[in-house]
Amino acid sequence: MGKSRKSGLEDALERLVLCLTIQETAGLRKPPKLRRPEVIAAARALIDPLEAVKGAADRGEISPAALLRAYLRTVFGLRRLTGTLWAAPSEVWRAALARFRAHARRLRPVAPYAASAPSEAQAIRIATLLCLTGHRAEAARVLTARLRSGLVSPRVTRLLADWLRDLGESKAAALLPSEADTATPTPAVRKHEPRRLRYGVVVMTMFDTEVFRASLRSLVESDFTGTIVVAEDGIEPDRACESFARSLGVSYVKSPRWDGCAATLNLGVAAMPPDVDIVLSSHNDVLWPSRWFADLDRAWEYVWDTDKVSLLNLGYLQCSGWIDASLKALFVGGHYDDLAWVLRSLREVPTMMDRVQEVLARPGEWPFGLGRDPWIDWTPELRQMTGRYSVAASFPVHVWRELGGFDPDLVYAFDLQLLHHNLSKRRWALFVNNPPLLHLKSSDTEAISAEKTAEAGTRFLTSTYDGFRNKFGWHIEHFLNIYFSESTVVHRDAILRAANQRRFGDIDFVFDDFADRLGRRRLENCELTWCRSRAACPYSGQSA
Repeated sequence: MGKSRKSGLEDALERLVLCLTIQETAGLRKPPKLRRPEVIAAARALIDPLEAVKGAADRGEISPAALLRAYLRTVFGLRRLTGTLWAAPSEVWRAALARFRAHARRLRPVAPYAASAPSEAQAIRIATLLCLTGHRAEAARVLTARLRSGLVSPRVTRLLADWLRDLGESKAAALLPSEADTATPTPAVRKHEPRRLRYGVVVMTMFDTEVFRASLRSLVESDFTGTIVVAEDGIEPDRACESFARSLGVSYVKSPRWDGCAATLNLGVAAMPPDVDIVLSSHNDVLWPSRWFADLDRAWEYVWDTDKVSLLNLGYLQCSGWIDASLKALFVGGHYDDLAWVLRSLREVPTMMDRVQEVLARPGEWPFGLGRDPWIDWTPELRQMTGRYSVAASFPVHVWRELGGFDPDLVYAFDLQLLHHNLSKRRWALFVNNPPLLHLKSSDTEAISAEKTAEAGTRFLTSTYDGFRNKFGWHIEHFLNIYFSESTVVHRDAILRAANQRRFGDIDFVFDDFADRLGRRRLENCELTWCRSRAACPYSGQSA
């Protein structure tokens, strides 16, 4: 790279860091676009003294009040410089106070190994974590340090190019090394060959998105051997996902109508070859680890001949209602190890841990655990619920045939139909101790129009609740709460001890316990005060 080109790139990278620093310090929603040299100089003249004051505060040389005054001067100065002083004074004060309070948790410089390690993965991971915790300027410093190290860094280069383009620095982004276009080949994974059972996966989807494509690709490239069927719901008339599915050698079926997940899953299972023994139902926004199938096969082999287990769930980590662009980039790029590292790290950050939900067997539970329910289980409110149905759950095909397929009217409760059937047959639903799947929760529902979302909320929910009551005689939440928040919570240790030793006769009493609780539980003796149906509980003194 020529001297002038290198100088132009370095200037752009410095502007990138400066813009992000201004954004964070001034509490702006977006980083400002800096062009004129005098504005850049003025911004530095405001930020550099603040950094000196923060250093003095760290050394105990100035009082907290003096530090607060310095923050206020800097925030108001940057707001005036960027033309955002028109914001409400309370907003500017909040920005200054937020940065002042953040000083107590001030980041020390990131260890240089992130920029000098042979692999660029550590720089990507730390930069992503910094972004997610509100420190994008420091993340940019980590990435630019890695770029300047001279080590091969195609992913870092691509990420910096994206950030520069976001700031309108397209010319500078074009100056980045050409290695940005070089893809690192992924080593092939050795496929697991089951000893006797045959497996299939139904990937339920509605739209052809980059998340769906990354998910399906990760499944195909994993150690799974078996049949994969993409089952597309009929929310739109086009066969949107067929082309990509066929390009990966995957089977494809399309529902003629928008009937929901129960009907779509039926369609996928019916498309399986007749020799398939176990089917997994999978969401379309799951990133699969390279090796997971061998664990599932060993678990099914362990209990298959007992006929005492009819649902095995795979454990997962889930982004809950919040999908940052940096997380999505790791997912779409298929970077499982990096995304898993970031999600686990977020679980250790007190202000962020609630955004990542862990639905896994506990350490030491082998091969089975019970997981937890990410929508209900919440310790601060004393809510407890063991996991009921994973984003990738497996069941024997013969059980599906016993049911006559899932009732399409139970759109959101086909899993509870399966549970109800299992309980009547005294069979268990458990979680497998596996490398976690990574789930971007509801990442495809953004593409659904408000009208169709309202339709689903009315038609599908009504059908599910009414259908379950008419079919089984119980209010759906009464049924699932009693089983997953009472019986399995109370007897958790006994269930896992017996299941992991294949001594299922020892825990047959749990089915009787559940039936007794289900019949006796009324509003006046129910301790599940968090139940969302409590205000309209139909079990108020009368029989069910």
